[in-house]
Amino acid sequence: MSGYKLNKLTDCNWVNLFEVRFTRKKQMDKSWLMCSRKDRPIEGATEADIVLIVPTIESKEGKRLVVTKEFRVPIWDYEYGFPTGLIDDGEDIASAVSRELKEETGLDLAKINHISRPVFSSAGLTDESCHIVLVEARGEASDRWSEDSEDIEVILLDVDGIRDLLASKKKIAAKAWGLLYHYASMGRID
Repeated sequence: MSGYKLNKLTDCNWVNLFEVRFTRKKQMDKSWLMCSRKDRPIEGATEADIVLIVPTIESKEGKRLVVTKEFRVPIWDYEYGFPTGLIDDGEDIASAVSRELKEETGLDLAKINHISRPVFSSAGLTDESCHIVLVEARGEASDRWSEDSEDIEVILLDVDGIRDLLASKKKIAAKAWGLLYHYASMGRID
């Protein structure tokens, strides 16, 4: 890609702010601010940063969707979504899924059913993308493997629970809302 120049404005561990100077169509020398987890944003945008894991689990009451309730500093509240985490350097998707599922829920990966190509989180703000990974999990939910900085509660929802969550005023992650709506509309958890 040509026609742009990056200027790194911060030097932080997990995410940085960049100014992008560019020319597009008839516009002359424009500027855009963006954040990125990558050392080389824009050109590295085809590689996902994170995995978003959509787990189901068999329970005595039937199949349940594993949802997380996680405290998020930027909204100073809890957000309902799915286990999510960074893909470490050199780590394959399946390993990242297994590790993050265990860390955030205490559950073990039983089977990967689908891995999406990278999808973008908020392209007006960041080049961050994720693989949405549909999985089957097993075990007992636990916060034993969570990092001290994480405040995560695991919730196992049936279809009625999903519908209740969607009807509530609780904050729901954008990437989770569509999947929750799908399960609610279908009336079953596949």
